[in-house]
This record gives sequence, C-alpha cells and structure tokens, in this order.
Amino acid sequence: MKNFSDENRVILSGRLTENPVLRYTQKSVPVCRFNLAVNFYSRGTKETLFIPIVSWSELALECSSTLKKGSPVKIEGKLVSRQWEDSDGKTHKAIEVFAHKIELVIKNNTSSTENADIDISSNKNISQEE
Repeated sequence: MKNFSDENRVILSGRLTENPVLRYTQKSVPVCRFNLAVNFYSRGTKETLFIPIVSWSELALECSSTLKKGSPVKIEGKLVSRQWEDSDGKTHKAIEVFAHKIELVIKNNTSSTENADIDISSNKNISQEE
C-alpha cells in the first residue's frame, strides 16, 4: 500500500456575490477578499454555498481591478482555518479559501465556455502571506 499523503487543494467555480474588497496589511501587502456563490444539487434541490475567498500580493491587485459582483470565476487554492478574538473577548472562527489561481470564465459567441487568459488567470504561484 502506498503511503498516504495529506493534500489541501480546492477547486471551485461560481460567481462573486459582491465587489472585491482590497486592503493592505501592516507590512503593505495587498489582500483582496470576496465571497463566491457556488451552486450544487442535493436530493434534486438546488442549493448555494457562499465561500469566502482571499488572495494576496499581485493576485489581490489583479482581482480588485478586474473582478466585480457577478463575475463568473474558477478558483484554485487551499482551505485555511483561522481564529481570532474580538474586542469583547469573543472568539471567532472562519474557514476560507486562499486562492493561488483565479480564472475569469467567459462565454464566447458560440455559447461555449472558455477561461479568459487575462491577468487573473496567471499560472505563477504567488506566495501567500498570512
């Protein structure tokens, strides 16, 4: 039997539920956040998940300048869990997808879907700051 190897890889496609929000860390690293609506069917009923997406550095800048509410995208990344305490001392937890590749999905005139190779669909592996 082969050795089992953990893998944390996520591939999602859906539409942005809001315009991306670009901010900067204390070290001036760009970080862009948005939620992705992902549809699926469960027992014949259409359901939607709303997944928080985070991109960093160059990819964050590209997302904020190119994407908007309703944009159809394909995202590759990893699941990240974080925990923090607010000013009232209450602990919060979140699971997010840290994106390392985002492709804007467009439809051409023949109604077939293709991925746009605009700046966002960069294959370069952008390091993720935490």
